[in-house]
Amino acid sequence: MSTFKTRIEDYIGSVGDDTFLGDALTDTAAEILRALPDNKLNFFTEETADQTSNAININNHKVVSVVRENGTDNQYIECKEVSPSYFRKAQDSNSMFAGTIENPVYTIKNSKVHVFPEPATNNNAVKLETVKFPTITAGQTFIDESGTSEFAQSLTDVVILGATTKALQYLMARVKDSLPAEPVIVLSAITVPSTPSNPTISYSDASVGNSIGIAVDPVANAVDPISDPTDASVSTSSLSSTSTGDASSAYTGPSVQSDSAGIQLTTVVALDTQDVIDDYDGNAVEFDQWWTTAAHLIEDEEDVELAGLQIAKINSYIDAFKAEVTNARSAMEATINDARNATQASIASQRNLYEQSISNAKNTTEVNLANISNLTTASISKMRESTSASIAKMQQSTSAAVARMRESTNVNVQNAARTLEAAIQDYSQEISKFRADTERYSSEVQAAVAEYSNDIQKYSAQVDRYTREYSWYQDQYAKFDAKFKEALQIVIAN
Repeated sequence: MSTFKTRIEDYIGSVGDDTFLGDALTDTAAEILRALPDNKLNFFTEETADQTSNAININNHKVVSVVRENGTDNQYIECKEVSPSYFRKAQDSNSMFAGTIENPVYTIKNSKVHVFPEPATNNNAVKLETVKFPTITAGQTFIDESGTSEFAQSLTDVVILGATTKALQYLMARVKDSLPAEPVIVLSAITVPSTPSNPTISYSDASVGNSIGIAVDPVANAVDPISDPTDASVSTSSLSSTSTGDASSAYTGPSVQSDSAGIQLTTVVALDTQDVIDDYDGNAVEFDQWWTTAAHLIEDEEDVELAGLQIAKINSYIDAFKAEVTNARSAMEATINDARNATQASIASQRNLYEQSISNAKNTTEVNLANISNLTTASISKMRESTSASIAKMQQSTSAAVARMRESTNVNVQNAARTLEAAIQDYSQEISKFRADTERYSSEVQAAVAEYSNDIQKYSAQVDRYTREYSWYQDQYAKFDAKFKEALQIVIAN
């Protein structure tokens, strides 16, 4: 005959755990014995020898009955079972639950039988009738190994059915344990690209290069200025007459007027008020501050256009001054004519007495007048030419300085622009790197998702297979459990 393992696995397939099968067989046999009524258990009982002390070990046994001698040899009285809660009362002679020789009691506590009155020698022994729960292994053929036990003969098939139901439960649990772990998408190993920080692009204002502090080669004063001409004089030291010329048309030399006494046109002084120029009643008449105003427009305001206009204004004023010098010359000539006429009148009145002296004086005066006129004309021409040359030189030097300043400033602007372009280019490179890192990250994430999708498909296929396997075990369990219960009921009823 086949072993229990073979018979069970013939029903449901390989279990793979002989220890479990042995436990299932042992537990099923115990369940059957506990379910049988006492009148059925009598077929499977065994009686102990006389016990003369309490705490009789009944581990792995079921007690069917307990008997005690009543003081006469071999006269046994059935003991009544009481609850373990009456353990102390059963020993108290004053309690209504106390056991007596004629009405002994017993209780089971910690898998040990206690009889009261306590068993002893001298015809007070105790015997137990029990059913032993068999220990069965998967490799056994019979429950009792010998094959002679009634229990083995009558209940073997029922034990196998019950053990098979437990084996199916075991296999269902193993199916659950065998389910693969649910796939998990792991993105932590993929480095997320760091977003570039906001750019710090700073632009330093371009500086004015080779700035002009003052006009280059400025004209401080009129060059080769005209000394005031001396009125013509007539020497009359040899004459006895004291006649003098008419001074009604006295000559007055041209002068430059300013609101500050003693200030010349070419004198450069500080502005009366910082950054305030050409107001209606102040600097507009203060030509001594015009040069400072021109320097202020060039150096402080950096306004070449206004500076050119200011220099044009100075040139206009110089032209006006030249015109005034011309007028002064006319006045001077008028004065000379007045002196000449007065002298001639005086000489005419004394012509007879001093004809020769007057003639000499006349000649001398005419020569002097000619010399003065020639000298004055030459001085005016020299002053005009020298001053114009100085102004032209100042304008040329200033224009050259302005051009040099403009060129230097353009270089500074280009340098500042290139610095800004370099900062923008650096940030653009960071953006390009971030874009490449983002594409790499996206590609790695897509690969991880694709791998995860593939794992999900494999997982679904495995789950489907295990589900079908579990359903089959579940169906078989229901069938064998029904058969086991039906067979057990038959055993109990018959």
